[in-house]
This record gives sequence, C-alpha cells and structure tokens, in this order.
Amino acid sequence: MNWTETLGRLRPETVEAAAARWGARQPTLVNAGFNHVYRTEDRGGPLYLRFTHGDLRNTEFLTPPLTWLRYLHAHGAPVNEPLVSLDGHWIEAMWQADDLFLATAVRGITGPRVSECPPTPVLYRAFGRSIGELHAVSRHFMPAPGTPHMLGPALPGIFPSWRAFWHGAQEHGQKEAVIDRTFQALTPWVDAVGGPEGGWPDEPLSARPGLGLTHGDLRPGNAIWDGERVVVIDFDEPVYGPFATDLARAVLEVPRGQRPAIWTEVLSGYREAMPLDSTWDQELPRLLKARAALMAAWNISGGADPADPRPMSGTLAPVSLWQLRENLVSGEYDG
Repeated sequence: MNWTETLGRLRPETVEAAAARWGARQPTLVNAGFNHVYRTEDRGGPLYLRFTHGDLRNTEFLTPPLTWLRYLHAHGAPVNEPLVSLDGHWIEAMWQADDLFLATAVRGITGPRVSECPPTPVLYRAFGRSIGELHAVSRHFMPAPGTPHMLGPALPGIFPSWRAFWHGAQEHGQKEAVIDRTFQALTPWVDAVGGPEGGWPDEPLSARPGLGLTHGDLRPGNAIWDGERVVVIDFDEPVYGPFATDLARAVLEVPRGQRPAIWTEVLSGYREAMPLDSTWDQELPRLLKARAALMAAWNISGGADPADPRPMSGTLAPVSLWQLRENLVSGEYDG
C-alpha cells in the first residue's frame, strides 16, 4: 500500500473532529511523513495529534508502543506525556467514509529539536544521559501477558527483535547491490548480538546484558532540548535489541569529523544513568552501517528510487535511499 496516497486522503474535517476528542482546536499540519502529525492546543497547552491509517498500522500495532510510553512517562523517563481522550481512549478511531484513521495524542514540549542545534559536546552528553535514563526505566517494563505481537498475531513475543527486523528487511535490501553487500557482510554479527530470532518478551530483560527495549529511531529529530534536559519523542517502533543501537542512531547524522568526539560524550552521558559494557565503545562503525542498511531497505520497500536524493518523508533526517547508499560507498561510517 502506498503510504503517501493513503494518508493523503485524510481530510481537514476529520482532523478537526479528532482534535475535539482531546478538547483541542485549530490543528495545523507539521509533518506529513509515515504519520501525519498536527499541532494543536487544549487548556493544558500544546499537544500533537498523530494519524495513521488502519490499513497501514492497526490498533494492535499502536497499542504496545503506547503502553510502553505510558509506563516510561509514569516512571519519570524523559519522554513526552501520552494523552487520553475526553472519552477515556488512548487511540481514537476516526471513520471517513470507508477509511479508518487512528489518532493518538501527546503533550508538546517547548524547545528546539536536537537536530536544529549545533552538535556541541554539552548537548550530546545531555542527549546520552537522557537515553540512559530512558533505558534504565525500560529495564523494569513488562507488557501484559497475552498482548499480541505488534507486527502480526502469529509472531512470537510482542515487540520485534533487532535481529528479526534485520532479516525482515534483508529481502528488500537485496534489490540494490550496495545495500545487499552491506547486509551480507553484517548479518553474522547481527545474528550474534541482535537478540532472539522472534520477538520479546521470550525471556527476562536481565537475561541478555546490554539488550533491552529500545526506541528504534532515536535520531536528533526525535529529541527536544527543553533548556534543562533532552526529551525523547515519537515512540512508533520500539525494538528489542542492543541498547547501543539507540546511541548510534543519535550520532548517525553528526558530521564525520565531529562524530568520534560526540560519540565519546554520548557514551559518557549515558553511563551517568545506565551501565554499558565497554565492548560497545568500538562498535560504532558496524552500528552505523547496520542502521543505514536498514533505513535503505525500508525506503526500497516503500518504493524509493535510488537515483532520487530527496527523503521519502518530511522528517529532519537525511533518509533518502540515494544518500544512504552514497554514505556506504564513500566510507562515511568507517572508523
């Protein structure tokens, strides 16, 4: 299904009706990517409405990440607050003729995205510390038994593992030679460190040191500097895998010449809140290449053109298939 065409059918009156369910009004579109996101306000201040289509991401897909976000916020992690509707629903179903759109809401955070700020050591040390705080809280989270797997009820566990995500994307990566070679080179390593073949929970979080439930897309565009700490947003696709994958995603877009020093700051800030085995300190090149290959494969699955330098979505990240391929060819992610 074409994401752009499907979400493009969302009409203003449907958005306004959804905003009213949270007691908000006058929504304004701020991102038309893999979700459509609108900024609006209620009596408590700014909030953000996120829309998907039921054929793209159903309630079973949305519920586990939302449950995790609710837990993180309730236990003091640096995340934005999920908001229940006036009718007591965390997910509101909005019918528009034959189209079912699903809406969720979070409280807005005042401040620039980390991606809009210069990559200074102080900022990225704070970014690393917030990721550590998030992971430290996450270690104690356990979803309710019987919750279906977010990607498909026949799959084991509830949240996909990094290893499972990798193998699920590999068939798309095979359609482009550079991406395919990257997958082939890194698959043995991902199999060794990426968690179980299926999903989590299939064991206690403590069973595999260094692994746990991760954000899955912790780019600087999904983090906001509120003047005191970095607040993490956009909990769409949590993944059970190495905690270090979140740290690597945080520095993927930092210019290569600055990346080693910023990586050191991210690790230092992280370890102020959460331990991390020193073996991960040297794994940044493989972590970055793996992330780039995954992003490229996802873009291929969405119909991206390798010759088109434009990103597929409205995010602040350089996520075009063309750029990711160029970075892998040029050695951008090498140590």
